[in-house]
Amino acid sequence: MAGQSFRLGVNVKRVTIIGGGFAGLAAAIRLCDAGYSVTLLERRQQLGGRTFSFTDPVTGDTVDNGQHLLMKCYRETLDFLERIGARDDVVFQSQFRIDFRHADGGAYTLRFPSFLPVPLNLLSGFLRFGAVHWTDIPPLRKIVAELHKDLDTGLTVDAWLDHCGQKPRMRRAFWDPLCIAALNQRPQNASARYLQAVLREAFLGEPDGARLGYARTGLSGLFENRAREYISKRGGEVQCGIAVTSIAPAPLDVRIHTRSGDVIDTDMCIAAVPPLQLARMICAKTFAELHHTLCQYEPSPIFSVNLWFDRPIMREPMCGLLGTTMEWVFNKSVLYGDHDRASEGFLTMVASAAHHLLHMSNDELIDLSCRELHQVFPKSRQAEVLQARVICEHAATCALPLSYAVPKTQTPHPRLFLAGDWTDTGLPPTIEGAVRSGYAAADAVLLK
Repeated sequence: MAGQSFRLGVNVKRVTIIGGGFAGLAAAIRLCDAGYSVTLLERRQQLGGRTFSFTDPVTGDTVDNGQHLLMKCYRETLDFLERIGARDDVVFQSQFRIDFRHADGGAYTLRFPSFLPVPLNLLSGFLRFGAVHWTDIPPLRKIVAELHKDLDTGLTVDAWLDHCGQKPRMRRAFWDPLCIAALNQRPQNASARYLQAVLREAFLGEPDGARLGYARTGLSGLFENRAREYISKRGGEVQCGIAVTSIAPAPLDVRIHTRSGDVIDTDMCIAAVPPLQLARMICAKTFAELHHTLCQYEPSPIFSVNLWFDRPIMREPMCGLLGTTMEWVFNKSVLYGDHDRASEGFLTMVASAAHHLLHMSNDELIDLSCRELHQVFPKSRQAEVLQARVICEHAATCALPLSYAVPKTQTPHPRLFLAGDWTDTGLPPTIEGAVRSGYAAADAVLLK
């Protein structure tokens, strides 16, 4: 395990990070850059946490466990990728653009001109967006004005959009799909503050912050080996297949127990694991309030239905779907190009906050996805499905009821810190939130 190391004649503290997702890796990189002795423990045999890819044994294509999009305003994520040498494997749009297909056969494009400031770019984009009527657009000014206000912590997206006078057609065509995709929650349950935060980041920050980006490789290929190498080259240690069973802070250190029976003593510990997993690691009496809060988190599933056809179905890299159960379709061969393996007819259909699909079998989900694809892309009716694979991430994200305060980085014990997209980052559970939380936890350690 990690021992003492020295830099510039100063005794460097040992820090153990539990969890090898974006949050844990970001914390490890920050601390390695500062010269700390870092050990990262991951219970799985690969890094990435809830973000990874694998090779489909039938087609040989690279399959992500879930499709992720980035935004140009994800400054910490881009910093992380730049540090490990992966920034060039993320491609961004030249301007914000989403193509939509409706179950009734309609095809619409929403684009926000990059040469216009907010809110003129939004007004221009929606005036040309055929899925809404011009009478739906004036209430957008209320949303823009609300971006500068502090919203109540208990306010739902549903209530906020009603307060801002957003009409049903605009809700169906834009706001509800945005909420579900960005927050992985339905508007009636989601926090308005989180949707407001997404809009602030995208439209009130750097120019073109809303532009969407995607990885040109599978998720594991994007960062796993590069992050591991970055940490190792700076004296850190990454250990996979190590399951932590308990974290027991003491006055002078933190004692970590593993399933294999090992005991690790460390000066500081960053727990970068999901909340329900962390609740099983800490003492319910010692951390009574934190433990109670962790147990209130509710998981939200995301379904990905991967379909391989005998021919190309669409030219767009991705499309939003309206009037359907599945919400997005991604054209993996266009997204990857020549940078990773994806057959020409390989599509991924996605449904978020998908509790309503949990009762369905894989065959039923495949049939549903094919039927809806036939509606929005009629040429797919003549295509043959060669292979199909359903992936359900039952706890793709998790969220607290709005009456609870989100845990911060520092725990009641000065040697134990939290990181994860579920902590108090000011953002919904996203890759950007995870990276920010990892950096914040590392910065908190550096201040000790």
